[in-house]
Amino acid sequence: MEESTKTEMKWKICPAKMYPKKAVLGWVIIVALGLAIASTSIILGLCLTTVLIATQATFLFPSTFSITDDGVIAKYPIRRKHYSWSQVRRVKFFKDVCYLFSRKTPSNLDGWSGMALFYGENREDVIQAIRNHLREGVAT
Repeated sequence: MEESTKTEMKWKICPAKMYPKKAVLGWVIIVALGLAIASTSIILGLCLTTVLIATQATFLFPSTFSITDDGVIAKYPIRRKHYSWSQVRRVKFFKDVCYLFSRKTPSNLDGWSGMALFYGENREDVIQAIRNHLREGVAT
């Protein structure tokens, strides 16, 4: 009887480190807007600066991704997402990231229901691992 081995691929990536110019520009814009708003109301300025940082947290801070036989886990700075392979209905591969969707057809809700996986340095390995785990009939 064969033992089932749980294949796992895990990596951590910070897009801001990959694109330092964009990261600096993003921080400059966030701080400038925060200061401009804080000049009229400090509390409002702090609150809105926090909201701006939260909206860009996936880019500015590190995220951890795991691919296992059970599914994909993405630990973003503010939230965590898990898709089992049976939930993945559509996959789109791009240069720096791949998107997994729970809907078979494109929808306006894809931004809320999809999962972004940044490749980092191991692009080909991540793509191959995802393709190996996809079920029959998954749109790519």
